[in-house]
Order: sequence, then C-alpha cells, then structure tokens
Amino acid sequence: MRVQISTDYAVRILLYLHENRREVEPHTAMNISAATGMTYPFFIKIANLLKKKELIKAVQGRKGGYKLGRPAHKISFYEVFLAIEGEMQINRCFQSEDEPCTNGHKEDCKVHKFLRHVQENVLVKSMQEKTISELAHPVEDKSEKELILENKITSLEGELQKLRDHFNRRQYLTPVASCDSAEQTA
Repeated sequence: MRVQISTDYAVRILLYLHENRREVEPHTAMNISAATGMTYPFFIKIANLLKKKELIKAVQGRKGGYKLGRPAHKISFYEVFLAIEGEMQINRCFQSEDEPCTNGHKEDCKVHKFLRHVQENVLVKSMQEKTISELAHPVEDKSEKELILENKITSLEGELQKLRDHFNRRQYLTPVASCDSAEQTA
C-alpha cells in the first residue's frame, strides 16, 4: 500500500492552515500552494476534495481564502486519507466479490483474516488516532499540560471565531437601536 502524493499534500495544507491559524485573514490559494510547494491547479483540486468533507472552508470575497473547517485536534489523518483516497483496501479480496481472490473469497481464509486485522487494527486505528494538531506538534516535544492547554486554546479560538461569525451576521441583518431610543420607550 502506498499513500498518494495528493494525500501527502492534503495533510500539508491542513498543517499550514493549523500552524498559521492565528492570522486574522483567510489564507489565499496562491499563498498556500507556494508555502506547501505545489502548483496552484493541484492545490485547487485537493482543496475541493477537502472542502467536500468539510476539513477546510473557503471564505468568499475580496479578503477571501481558506481556513480549517474545524480545530486541528478534531481532524484525524484518517479523515484526510478518506477525503483524498476513499476507503482503504490493502488486499484486492476486500474490494468486491468481482475482484480475483487467490482463495475464492472463502470466509475462513487465514490470509484474508490476517490482512483484515492489519488494515483495521493497525493502519486504520493508527491513522484515526493521529490528529493534524499532533502531527504539527508531536507529543514527545511537549508535556501533557502543554498539550491540554493547547487543545483548550484551540477550542476557545474556534468558539471565538463562531462568536465573531455570529456577530458579523447579526450586524448586517438587524438594525442597531441607539441607547437613547431604548430609554425613551421604557
């Protein structure tokens, strides 16, 4: 099994957005593609796949660009893998009954059982347990307290962004009454 270069670049996009999340403005496609070393058209192709799975979001407008779809500690490597490559199948026997199987798709096939175990309990499980945040900041570099604080900060940043978005929507949708008019009606 070999991870596609598209998956490698997808992870790099998410790492870039995570590591630069404190910047106020969204990151442009040109900036991200240059920073990650990929061509602009290739970036757009990968970004579209990541947007479909809501791993990133696109902000429209003059100051538009891309942001993470949710905090990096809530995005697993496996989600990125699925977004780019689809379901993992390390053995052709797992793909479908139409695929050739050296043992005729028998239920008690020892090779099939072993490879299924490797796929589900080693590869998939490991990929599910590793988040983009952990890839950016490996555990061995930080104490447990630092990791807990970082996760809390990231979570608070996400909540703050939701409040900003909510405030910005309200600001444009409802007229603001002055304090004087509110006192006169009371």
